[in-house]
Amino acid sequence: MADTIYDILVSSNIYVEVFKETMPLVIAGALLHLHYKNRITALEAILYAFATEAYTMLRVGPTFTATFFVSIAFMFEQLHLLIKGQIYVHRKYLLLLILPALSSFAIFLIVQLYKDPFYYPPGKQTAFYLRPVYFYVKTYLPLFAIGAKILQDKEQITFDFFSGVMKKIAKFSFVIAILQIFCQIILRNETLGEILGLQRRYMIEASTFVFSVRVQALFGEPKVFSAFLSLCIPLFMRDKEYRMAALAIVMGILTVSQTFWINMLSATLVFMLVSGIASTRLKIASTLGIIIGLFLIIAESKEYFIKLYAKNQNSTMYQLVFKRSVYRYDNEIWQKNNVILGMPLQRDMELPVVDFFKDQPYLLLSGYGAGNSTFIPAQYFFGQMNYENRLNGIGGHNLNMRWFYILAEFGIFSLFIFFFILTQTKPGILPFESSYFAFIWVCFFFSQIDLFLIITALLCAYDPDEAPSLSVYKPEYSY
Repeated sequence: MADTIYDILVSSNIYVEVFKETMPLVIAGALLHLHYKNRITALEAILYAFATEAYTMLRVGPTFTATFFVSIAFMFEQLHLLIKGQIYVHRKYLLLLILPALSSFAIFLIVQLYKDPFYYPPGKQTAFYLRPVYFYVKTYLPLFAIGAKILQDKEQITFDFFSGVMKKIAKFSFVIAILQIFCQIILRNETLGEILGLQRRYMIEASTFVFSVRVQALFGEPKVFSAFLSLCIPLFMRDKEYRMAALAIVMGILTVSQTFWINMLSATLVFMLVSGIASTRLKIASTLGIIIGLFLIIAESKEYFIKLYAKNQNSTMYQLVFKRSVYRYDNEIWQKNNVILGMPLQRDMELPVVDFFKDQPYLLLSGYGAGNSTFIPAQYFFGQMNYENRLNGIGGHNLNMRWFYILAEFGIFSLFIFFFILTQTKPGILPFESSYFAFIWVCFFFSQIDLFLIITALLCAYDPDEAPSLSVYKPEYSY
């Protein structure tokens, strides 16, 4: 099974695969060179890297992208400044830094003193305690380093500057996406399509019909591209760039991702229905409440929508809007309820984790530990393609629903602390910025946009000319 999945992900052309796996180092090297030559800011470097994650060093690991290498470079730089005493960590961010350690300690006590519900493949029990450390160094610390870099450049990196960079990347991605469609539909050239960032598995699924091509530009996945586009559309609308906003909507449709439609619903609610609410946190809570209510109504009416789709499944619009949703809600084959709060969970991702927590509800306090989804017993994945891999302890589990991800890996108290700290906004924040920040948080409920959440949280927390309070040693920087 592992070989089959790997064959779908890699190129059949060895030269193309070498090109794809070399590009992360080339792109990261170029961006870091430009940054340290003061040609681009840290924000530009990390966002440009994020927009090229179609290229990955798959033979090393799927997360070894240009974003990874740029963020690791920033992490080492910030650690160096911290050791030299030129920066210090604010108390509230220090709490966020130690949350994974507190979660891991709580899990250790639960496993040792109360109950051990996990499955350890032969020889991998030690990895249960070491994997969170690997996650902390590889993923968690680099995010803090990125935040520190942004605060150090806060006089230059404003919300408007962030908006300009986002729109610039979006416009470039439109060109790449159009070229991908041209290669797939007109030229039918798989090699050129892969060089331009298309994943082989999506080209295998595609036909000669334009709406069957799941464009992704140079982003890691079509769903990631769709999430990015949904974040750009309000920025285009604010600046009255309506043609660009319309093109972004078209491209979002061509990703054939349900994430795009949910985010568009979120944008409509945040910017039109609850925009008058002053509190950013209340905007977030109100929007999520409305969305969950709508999902509950749809779930109760799912039989009607399934029959409606069956009658019109040859329609292009129904294919684009309803096909993937119907598949999520239809349990005729699976015979297993996957609907929680009206939302149809992915059967191979969120649903097994939910079932595991239903049987072990006490783990909601601590989570199961960062990166430790591998140790969820394999029976929760029975019937899925990755079941055999689970039996052998192969493969991790990355939840796209990031509120749920924090809850599952760190526990409910950590989720509350994350939300409380990272929703603080500066006094007198502009109405659009407040709504956009709320929109990011709502999208974070459904999408893997950790980087954008950190960036906007810091941009909306500090004024460009505001200096965070310094310690008694008056270091050069603080964050």
